[in-house]
Amino acid sequence: MKKHKSSTVIDLFAGAGGFSLGFERAGFKCVGAVERDLRAGETYAKNLLDENPGPLFLLGPDKGDVSNLDKAAIEKGLNESGVEELDLLLAGPPCQGFSKIGRGKLDHLADEGGAFRYDPRNKLYLKFFDVLEWARPRAFLFENVPGLLHFGGANEAETICEIASAKGYRVSCALLNAAWYGVPQTRERVFILGIRIDQKVAPSFPAPLYRASLTRGHLTALELSDKLFRNAEFYSKVANPSSGPPGLSVKEALMDLPLFKQHLQRNGYKPIRSVIIPQAYRPGRPNTYAALMRSWNECLTSQAVTDHFCRHTPRDHGTFARMSPGDKYPAAVEIANQRYAEARKRFLDGDRKVRPVKKQFVPPYQTDTFDEKWRKLIPEEPSWTVTAHLARDCYSHIHYDSAQKRAITVREAARIQSFPDAFQFCG
Repeated sequence: MKKHKSSTVIDLFAGAGGFSLGFERAGFKCVGAVERDLRAGETYAKNLLDENPGPLFLLGPDKGDVSNLDKAAIEKGLNESGVEELDLLLAGPPCQGFSKIGRGKLDHLADEGGAFRYDPRNKLYLKFFDVLEWARPRAFLFENVPGLLHFGGANEAETICEIASAKGYRVSCALLNAAWYGVPQTRERVFILGIRIDQKVAPSFPAPLYRASLTRGHLTALELSDKLFRNAEFYSKVANPSSGPPGLSVKEALMDLPLFKQHLQRNGYKPIRSVIIPQAYRPGRPNTYAALMRSWNECLTSQAVTDHFCRHTPRDHGTFARMSPGDKYPAAVEIANQRYAEARKRFLDGDRKVRPVKKQFVPPYQTDTFDEKWRKLIPEEPSWTVTAHLARDCYSHIHYDSAQKRAITVREAARIQSFPDAFQFCG
């Protein structure tokens, strides 16, 4: 690919554009992106497209359904974009049926164990193979959650490897952790890399740069066996370093962002983007990661902090303040009950005018089934994975600074995922 002045890439299931953003930074030119979701498509267009993007940028519910793609449209689009031969095809299809959290949610909604197997999104990745056949890129990169390695008792990742191999690609699969490569988040994903046989290059994965602090819940902390694969040649083992520099901590990632306490004011705080004024960075020279987030490239350079606002959760401000880093929901409930007991005592002693109501202090969820929904970030370590439904489950990432008494802001969530500060979100 280095022989080409501008290597070309198409991004299927493009989302808000994170995959495209990274590959453009690596020197690729994105000539197409397909994304069905309205807000994700708007976000992609706002940050990554110019006035005349080309015919293969199919964004939004009207254009971005991968199921509607056909060979003629792909060939015509490549021709009109001036692409004689596509270099790279990216694909990160929907993962709800493959993820542990998504499976539980789908089973709950259907009131049936194993219902996740029947989610139609599970087979959307098969459309990727159609596009692979029509475009015949020099290489492809497929990404999904670790659950792909064990879906309904089968290794779906190996199935993908087998199909791609039959289509003329040398294929390798690895389980990687984002913290190994400088992202302040222990996010695990399966990557499948394929290189067309005629290129005479074997697929390989980059060695980790940082050592991550992992738990038993991380597959990348385990010695995964190539026995997961019937054909061991498909599996590329990448391990957490036993020594070397530690992964970037969440405090290092966020320390130059301004304090946010507007939600603690009594004058009607509203977590709405349009009413939040951009704020200045904290004084001082930013570290290497923060500097990169503030100045990604010529188009994505930030002079102020936008989208820096959090969900309004007044019942729990006091509980957030007393939680220790790493505390989860059971500890939070214990603290909330203690706060309620203290308020009740003050009322009985005459130091409080209004009788406290328990539900104004204590959240109503069960401690045995809600364990991971609340968790306070540990400042000296990378964050745990930011999920797709953070807007509803933001308590999973409570800010480590007890004085701020809140969950992370939109901008902090973006920082943890390595989105540049100038990257603007829609919706």
